[in-house]
Amino acid sequence: MSLSYRDTGLVNRRSFIALLSLVFLQWVIESMVLAETRIIPALSVTGTYDSNVFYTPKSLLSPGTKPEDYYAMITPQIIASHTGSSITGSLSVGALVTKYVNNPSLDYTGINASGMVDLRNYVYKFVPRIESLSVMGTYQYTPSMSAFGASGVGSMSGGFGTVGVVGPLDAGLVASRVSMQNIMAMITGGYRLTPVTSMSGNFSYTQLKFGNQSGGLNNQFFDTSGQTGVVTLTTRLSARDSVGTTTTLSHFEQSGSSSTTGGGGGSGSFTTINGMLNWGRQWSREFNTSLSGGGLLTLPIESQIPGEKIKSQLTPTALALLSYTSYSETLKAAGASLSSLSPFEGLPPLAGSLQPGAIFAPGRYNATLSYNLSVFPSYAFGAGPMKAHVIGANATAGLTSNLTANGGLNYSHGSINTPASTFDTVGLTGGLNYLFGSSFVGSITYSWLYFANSGGIQGGTVGEDIAFSKKMIMVSLSYAFNSRQFFRAGSFSSIGGGASNSPTPSPNPIPDMKLTN
Repeated sequence: MSLSYRDTGLVNRRSFIALLSLVFLQWVIESMVLAETRIIPALSVTGTYDSNVFYTPKSLLSPGTKPEDYYAMITPQIIASHTGSSITGSLSVGALVTKYVNNPSLDYTGINASGMVDLRNYVYKFVPRIESLSVMGTYQYTPSMSAFGASGVGSMSGGFGTVGVVGPLDAGLVASRVSMQNIMAMITGGYRLTPVTSMSGNFSYTQLKFGNQSGGLNNQFFDTSGQTGVVTLTTRLSARDSVGTTTTLSHFEQSGSSSTTGGGGGSGSFTTINGMLNWGRQWSREFNTSLSGGGLLTLPIESQIPGEKIKSQLTPTALALLSYTSYSETLKAAGASLSSLSPFEGLPPLAGSLQPGAIFAPGRYNATLSYNLSVFPSYAFGAGPMKAHVIGANATAGLTSNLTANGGLNYSHGSINTPASTFDTVGLTGGLNYLFGSSFVGSITYSWLYFANSGGIQGGTVGEDIAFSKKMIMVSLSYAFNSRQFFRAGSFSSIGGGASNSPTPSPNPIPDMKLTN
């Protein structure tokens, strides 16, 4: 009887597995029906003049080091998108092969990869109130960084002017040239509770791991990983106004990176709880605002190491976003994505990667202003909470049918507790993109960065005030194979059924830690 029971269970398990396999096969076949898959190889070649490739005061470099350099970067990339009745998604994989003239020891090959899958249409069949559901992720390896991520201003080349803070690498702190790996994974979704109220949220995991430094420096870096959960409730009061609340819980783990020349040692963790009230308003078809304000509680940190033990701290937090754009009528609601409509929309942008929509039509424009006050993990000089004010602005405008101008500005003021120090950073970027034919774009970009640190530790010196500036001039040629409209903004709007369902970043998400090269 027992044997018969086991046989019955085995048959049931086999039947269940067979049923699951059948359902999965049906799902695959159904997702391929009426689907469209696009694979676009792309290639970019960039020549750069950099006045300070080491991101540090020249006085701290080893004798004989040449901070001024010229380098060439070749970026082969594959961009793919799949648009089906149930599932849409996109994937980008590329390499950054870089050769230096004065510092050949800095030659490197970096890696950029990002992907996004939108599952909303598939889940909608079973949960009609679902408003969004997507999974996304990025991986980066790069040996250098800026203070502001360097994406969004000039699709063909990087810079120091961006809008929107999503992590500590965008919050203004600069800590020399160091190799690093960055991993981000996020699942995000939205659910309609009532005809006028929706709930959205996301959970993300990030990891930032440091390697070797250049220029003979011995700054201390801290490998950082974190998890963040965000829940937002939004109620639409009218066709123009919406209000709501956002609650964020973040936990960070940090340890001294043994692979940096600054040595290992030091570890810790901290947790933050953030609550905000939100108000969004669409003043006209062109002008939108989003304002958030509240408080962020950093829970007490227990440590036996002097200076690392801190009491609970309550910090005000704020987020403001103003956008003025010629194509707001395409937005689904206040706070929706401002990027050009395409099957690649929602793909997380990475510095050094090609993005679609670099060329605007004549008279088309987009201007954005943002302010962010929040707490991020400090990853250099000292671990623990870092408070930063960041103001960002950028603008893009189509001057002619083939010529687009863009510019960006960032300012950051931050403070760190261990060691007690403050820093100020200014980043500026301006550039032009010109479309030759239909698939070939040339761009020129000028970037300037200034960083000043008071009371910190750099180059092994405690309490010394340091400051430096650097400028970069980049000339880039980019070509997209198998696509005549890849670089034109909005050229894919007929594919994918309109605006993306993926939400904009929450007021205080864990970072995707965008890097620059």
